[in-house]
Amino acid sequence: MSDHIPSLADLRREIDVLDDQILDLLRRRAEAVQRVATAKQATGDGFLRPSREAQIIRHLIARHRGALPAASVSRIWREMIAALYPLQANAVKVAVHAPNKSAARWDLARDWYGSTTPLQLCTTANAVMRAISAQPAAIGVMAQPEDGEKESWWPQLASRSPGTPRVIARLPFVPNPHGRLAELDAYVIANAPPEDSGEDRSLLVLTMTESAPSIARISALLAQVGLEGRVLAQHRRGEDGARVLLESDGFMAADDARLAALIAADPKLIDDAVVIGAYAVPLPADPA
Repeated sequence: MSDHIPSLADLRREIDVLDDQILDLLRRRAEAVQRVATAKQATGDGFLRPSREAQIIRHLIARHRGALPAASVSRIWREMIAALYPLQANAVKVAVHAPNKSAARWDLARDWYGSTTPLQLCTTANAVMRAISAQPAAIGVMAQPEDGEKESWWPQLASRSPGTPRVIARLPFVPNPHGRLAELDAYVIANAPPEDSGEDRSLLVLTMTESAPSIARISALLAQVGLEGRVLAQHRRGEDGARVLLESDGFMAADDARLAALIAADPKLIDDAVVIGAYAVPLPADPA
């Protein structure tokens, strides 16, 4: 048995070797992403794969051991994933909806989309919508909906028209208990279809004939058609109607049969029900 105790110089040389190996692996990963981009061009797939990205981070955090914080592991991989977006799409940009807490929401977007992705600060939801409509590769980071807010962005997604943005993610995905973003939430929207990651929540908007519909009545109708939903926000449409934002457990496709069943359950109250997106459930505060 050797009694050799590595010197500081020995340990630094070991770190240098590891750094070289990591850099070589990063190059190989970028080359693999380039091949994926080529394959997507042949199939017509978009560059955004929110479910795949969530699955990667879930796998890494579940496998992770050691002194490096889980939030740091996520940040390293998110930096790498976002840095390689340009291999799959031109002019990728993130428009950040930040009517309040501008710096914090900007940092939240930067944390997930990396240091090299261009960010645009938008003080209104309409500015984000314009950015997305003008640039197919644009992504929007939207403020958490609240009742009584002056400008509600989510009713604009309650359309079946082609090209309407959809919610594809929720941030932060990996909480950092030591960061100042721990209590800040946001939704990500894009011109991309939401995907089933295996553990998801869906968002749907009900168009109601009443300006102040009963939450108890809505909950009863949801249970009647087999949906577990929670009311997140309401938006009045003048004096004769409202839109209600709901969150439901599980992934719902746009043509989910329960939507038609929900309308049929009380057609005098519900004019329409539209899935406006879904997101992978964020990891718990303590993944271990």
